[in-house]
Amino acid sequence: MQFDVDTHTIFLGLSGSHAYGTARAGSDVDLRGCCVAPLRTRLSFRTKFEQFTWVPKSASAEPPLGATYARALTRAGEHPSAGPSLRARTAPPDLVIFDLAKVVALCAQCNPNMLELLFLDEREIVFSTPLWDRLRSQRNAFLSQKVRFTFAGYAQGQLRRIQGHREWLLHPPDHEPTRGEFGLPEQSLLSADERNRIEESIAKVVRGWTVDEGIELPGAERDVLRERLREFWSTVLTARPGGQLDEQVAEVAGASLGLGAEVLRTLRQERRYRGARKRWTQFQRWQRERNPKRAALEAAHGYDTKHGMHLIRLLRMGLEILRDGEVHVRRDDAEELLAIRRGELSYDALLAEAEALDQAMRAALETTSLPREVDEAALDELLFELLRDASQGED
Repeated sequence: MQFDVDTHTIFLGLSGSHAYGTARAGSDVDLRGCCVAPLRTRLSFRTKFEQFTWVPKSASAEPPLGATYARALTRAGEHPSAGPSLRARTAPPDLVIFDLAKVVALCAQCNPNMLELLFLDEREIVFSTPLWDRLRSQRNAFLSQKVRFTFAGYAQGQLRRIQGHREWLLHPPDHEPTRGEFGLPEQSLLSADERNRIEESIAKVVRGWTVDEGIELPGAERDVLRERLREFWSTVLTARPGGQLDEQVAEVAGASLGLGAEVLRTLRQERRYRGARKRWTQFQRWQRERNPKRAALEAAHGYDTKHGMHLIRLLRMGLEILRDGEVHVRRDDAEELLAIRRGELSYDALLAEAEALDQAMRAALETTSLPREVDEAALDELLFELLRDASQGED
């Protein structure tokens, strides 16, 4: 560590389930914070600081921080809203402290995990300084229509995990794929170099039809736009969802390059074979490494209900921000979310609720009062002022 993070910390707060009001006995405890790296670190070409992360390996692990962390733990444990997992803590909480510049940059992009730090309920702020309070007082300046894409993008990440794991639960692969199953000879008719050159040419054509070529977008926005384009291609090609759509798009692109039917068929089967091998490898790893508690949820309810809870939470939060211009981190619907966590919402009902919320977000985007983008110049000026004031008095 290049400097004493503890003495430069300006904020610590409870995040995750304790921030949402969905913590239960045994819930993980996560502390997230912000610090201002000293000027010498910030201006050095040899050192760089973006965040400090500490995950305890055991209940007796000692955090490598000092008084700020200790005060935060004491105050967190005394919170009436903290719940039994904080008051009867058996292990130190996980801790991540971000540099102020990173916090401002990610909040300007409407990153859901970072935005919630600015909008925490007062009860979950366990340590704060006037510098952080100044930033927090300007928190509404970080809200823009990007939340439609970032919150929906994070939600789609939860949905993909749910669907992928459910497929393994219902239709687990029972053997390692072979080339013969895909009508392929043991030795490929195309060399690896030939296949890679052709595949890259096809991929370049496809990228030109998507948001992946020459368009700079954050990952979450890109994911949402990809889904919209998939809807378009699915309609145009009248294809079934999943890999079939990707195959048809690739074949259209290949045909545009003048590739013959036999080459396209071979490439398709090679892709299917490699995809099957990848799924087999991922399935084996998932079986070995899956969390026992999450495995029990999936076995009991047919899907990971914790992912389901966060899926709905993210979509509801995104809708509220677009519709009302407000970020509700501590959830009034905590009991409903916990019911999803307990498996009281069927898989089909979960998908229906997620689809309805996504449609509502699309509609809210048309009427929202939020600006299309944040005023980056103003936020950059705010960051400069905070860093300037924080560095006064340094050698």
